[in-house]
Amino acid sequence: MVTKKVKKSVKQVSAEKGSSKAKTASNSKSAKSKSAATTKKACVKKTVTVAAKKEIAINNNDLNAYVIIDHPCEHEVISGSDYVIRIGASFDGYVEISFNGGEWQPCRFASGYWWFDWMYYKAGDCKISARLVGNDGNIIKISDIRKCKVS
Repeated sequence: MVTKKVKKSVKQVSAEKGSSKAKTASNSKSAKSKSAATTKKACVKKTVTVAAKKEIAINNNDLNAYVIIDHPCEHEVISGSDYVIRIGASFDGYVEISFNGGEWQPCRFASGYWWFDWMYYKAGDCKISARLVGNDGNIIKISDIRKCKVS
């Protein structure tokens, strides 16, 4: 009789262990699904945020807008009586240029680029900046500052 009781208790123990493993597995699955749900929620929130930013960018016309000073090159030495500055920009408005943080001056468009005929400049270090302005007058993008030296 003792043997039967031991066998039963071993069966019972193994049955209990099996059911506890099943509970642990189901708890683990529910924990994973909760974690996955949280991850999915986080992804959805990020997607919504990115979509909202894209909508804002589209409304401001600056999603793919760019403006960059092609010439003069960084730290180029400029000499002579005049220099033509070339600016690449998207076609979302018009381009203006500023020297050493001064007044913004309009550029002209020709051959796929924006140009500024620079004359009567002073010798010394110069910082040039360009900006893309929308047809409504709002600034869309401002270029990085280009440093050059005038001799």
